[in-house]
Amino acid sequence: MSSPHDLLVASLPGPPEPAPEDTQALLERARAGDRSSANQLFGRYTERLRRIVIVRLGPRIRRYVESEDLVQETLCAALASLERGALPAERDLLDWLAGVATNRIRDLADHLEAAKRDVGRTEPLVPGTSTSPGPDPLDSQASPSEEAFQGELRVLLDELVWRLPEGHREVVLLRDYQGTEWERIAERLGTPSVHAAQQLHQRAWIKLRAMAVPRLADLQG
Repeated sequence: MSSPHDLLVASLPGPPEPAPEDTQALLERARAGDRSSANQLFGRYTERLRRIVIVRLGPRIRRYVESEDLVQETLCAALASLERGALPAERDLLDWLAGVATNRIRDLADHLEAAKRDVGRTEPLVPGTSTSPGPDPLDSQASPSEEAFQGELRVLLDELVWRLPEGHREVVLLRDYQGTEWERIAERLGTPSVHAAQQLHQRAWIKLRAMAVPRLADLQG
């Protein structure tokens, strides 16, 4: 039987990042106005972005806005920035997309807080409650039952990451969902060193594995 660590790591989002030279070529063609290249470029980051959005939304905000709507809104903003020549370098692209989505989520959270103070405003921000990641399109060799189990694992991991304390959640999102370099993670989190950021990441995964044990027993039972 696979360990909680193995199952959780296997449930992290998306395939490995494409070769930088390939991504750079797509980015250059997209900047030159090739919409097909832009769609292909952004498509490489959509799954990771969707998982980041799901975690950052959390269950409360997901009652009011669909994660897919926010992902599409972010990609539309990316296309608009591309047309203005304001898109970042390829190594920063996922971080930039995640930042756009995160700022929008903060706006939604502020809107909800304001709505709570206004008794007359109880309608959802955007109708819909879709929250679960779909099957991994690259996992075509899996049987239907395996795909269902893998989907449940992805949902579980995203939920557990959301439940982590803020610092632990941030280091997992940055390192494991966004693939951010350790130096940048240390700077972003304000830790005194890369080693301190790595220790924080290790503690976060210890907590994740402990939280996952009873839930995984239910899934596997």
